[in-house]
Amino acid sequence: MILKMSVSAPTYSPSEVARGSVNMHFVYQGFTQEGGRRRFLFQGIQERDPVSVFSIEVDLALLAKNQVLVQEGPMFCLQLLNSAFLAGPSYLEKFQKYTIGGEDFRPLLVEREKRAAEKALKKHPRRVIRTPAPVSNLWGLGRPAGGH
Repeated sequence: MILKMSVSAPTYSPSEVARGSVNMHFVYQGFTQEGGRRRFLFQGIQERDPVSVFSIEVDLALLAKNQVLVQEGPMFCLQLLNSAFLAGPSYLEKFQKYTIGGEDFRPLLVEREKRAAEKALKKHPRRVIRTPAPVSNLWGLGRPAGGH
């Protein structure tokens, strides 16, 4: 059985999206895999428009190269869809059938570098280990008896 579905691009202006007067909810519908390529399927649901279907394909080797786990693939695609929606209808339209390229990982890699730099700048408190005072009940532990 073949199901035909008409897909239309959102009819909202970027200014409407920026004001937050329009929302699109993306629903993950699963994936298909052919060899080393995986296709993630989403539905975009808006109040005034028919459901839009988005198909985002990625080479699994590209995910691995950019240190994105296969399980994180749908969330990565969802971030791409949300960014495209905020950018405007013409950006979102291209994701109806899209293949992820290396440049799509740039925001992720920049964010990782930023977090690594922030972590490197943080000074870790140094823990000073002192021997117990002679009046402590721990004094002499680990030493031979009578060896004061």
